[in-house]
Amino acid sequence: MIQVWSGQKSASGEGGPFMFYWHGTGSTSSEAQAFLASEIPMITGKGGMVASWASTLGTGTNTSGTGTNYSDDFNTGDQVLACAVDQLSIDTHRIFSAGCSAGGLQTGSMLYFRSSYLACAMPNSGGAVIPYMLQDSHVPSLITTHGAMGSDVVIIDFSTSSATEDKDVKSKGGFVVDCNHGGGHCGAPANDVAAQFQFCMDHPFGVMMDPYASGLPSSFPTYCVKQ
Repeated sequence: MIQVWSGQKSASGEGGPFMFYWHGTGSTSSEAQAFLASEIPMITGKGGMVASWASTLGTGTNTSGTGTNYSDDFNTGDQVLACAVDQLSIDTHRIFSAGCSAGGLQTGSMLYFRSSYLACAMPNSGGAVIPYMLQDSHVPSLITTHGAMGSDVVIIDFSTSSATEDKDVKSKGGFVVDCNHGGGHCGAPANDVAAQFQFCMDHPFGVMMDPYASGLPSSFPTYCVKQ
């Protein structure tokens, strides 16, 4: 089952982004409302959609690390996205993924498993323990956020898993920013999440030139650093 927040089809033809959201272990799909409180209205206001998983198929690779989600859930995501593109006003160059903890690891996995259409991933205490192979030659952009090493730890250290994916995506030619907010697990403040969303909006699918070549926007927290 998937919970959605949906905009309206635009008569002008302008499209809004599509955001996949993956919640953490023991949480619910409504977690998206807490972590994307300001972003959901912006997305739906442009005619886009947010889709947050309430349950998993439980088949395929354990991509979230704790059995909260699996790789076959991306197949369901393909279907939801296709319906949204057909029925709403979706900007297919701005398809993003977000999530926290196990959901952050699922978001990190989606960057690889759905690189063919994902423009950008913005995990909150996520990343990758072991990077996967990209689905195709496209490399999505990535902006990670996490707490300080040793303080953002639930079984694994999420500062380390974030760094692992940052390094791998950069080595493949992707645009990468990392934000170490210094707090605890899934503790990204609202301005941090806002920076992640802006980064994704500014890095649509297929972007060739780095929009931040001259530096990060002044609105970004000072702890956000280009990789």
